[in-house]
Amino acid sequence: MTTSDPSPADTCTKVLVTELAEGKETVTYFLCTEKETATDRNGKAYLRLKFRDASGELKAIHFDPSEEALAVAAGDVVKAGGTYSVHAQYGPQFQVRRLRRLADGEFDPATLVPVSPVPVAELRDRLHALVRSIAEPNLRALLDRALDPDTEPGATFAVVPAAVTHHHAYLSGLLEHSIIVAEVASSVAASFPTVNRDLTVTGALLHDIGKTLSYSADLFAPGLTDAGRLQGEIVLGHDILRGLMAELPDFPAELGSQLRHIIVAHHGEREKGSPVVPATREAIIVHFCDDMCARVGAFDDVERGTAAGDRWSAFNRMLDTKLYVPPRDAEE
Repeated sequence: MTTSDPSPADTCTKVLVTELAEGKETVTYFLCTEKETATDRNGKAYLRLKFRDASGELKAIHFDPSEEALAVAAGDVVKAGGTYSVHAQYGPQFQVRRLRRLADGEFDPATLVPVSPVPVAELRDRLHALVRSIAEPNLRALLDRALDPDTEPGATFAVVPAAVTHHHAYLSGLLEHSIIVAEVASSVAASFPTVNRDLTVTGALLHDIGKTLSYSADLFAPGLTDAGRLQGEIVLGHDILRGLMAELPDFPAELGSQLRHIIVAHHGEREKGSPVVPATREAIIVHFCDDMCARVGAFDDVERGTAAGDRWSAFNRMLDTKLYVPPRDAEE
């Protein structure tokens, strides 16, 4: 017999993913980011789900779902009753016993949408400082045009996540990640007299510009856009950059070629999606700074999602390991 799903009359306090107690029956609400209907060996339907809120993401499974539960779709806010547990092999999981879709007004959106931990005003100041530091006039003009918050792609660049999962997967995550990569790349470039520092910083700021078209800016419907699936963020970024340079009269062809190379080579390896591998000093620096900053960002996200007192995180796919989380007092 299917357990009845939580009714609209039920009271529901928001319990964050990071606050779930192992083995305790909990009723709360989440953003459902993924839903897959499967059947067991007896042909009975069950649901594989992913839940998200402002504190993190969680896998969930629902056996014997009701018709109302089966009607839930990715992007819905759902009220779920069930039990949280940590499996030795599969990691944290919420076993759902009751599930229904919530209507607008039945939940607090602020508890569901993760945002950058860095204040937006600070991010804007840091971005402004980086752009002002560019002395080469063509690169400076390009950045002014590309990152203008009142036009595209700058308006979306300021709010879109840097990823769906893994790192900086929250509002303004792309802005935060790009600034950090550019700041680190600037420091590295300053140590090598043969490196064009302005080109390196410009490439670092724009290396992920394709994500303004490849990722949804709506965290209630996270994921890749149709363009992101069909062309991918590197191709989209190259096309965006070429279009922006075409708007600027007399943009030097050689400078544009080297900048576009940074974009298409920044994943570092063909196996990781780069059409070419880095073949200039500046592209090498941007690639390794991007990779390092993404990995450290992933660690930060994992640490925020690890329960207080736990020394080891759940297995992280991006870093291919469980991560050691030092005691908080050891960092003071």
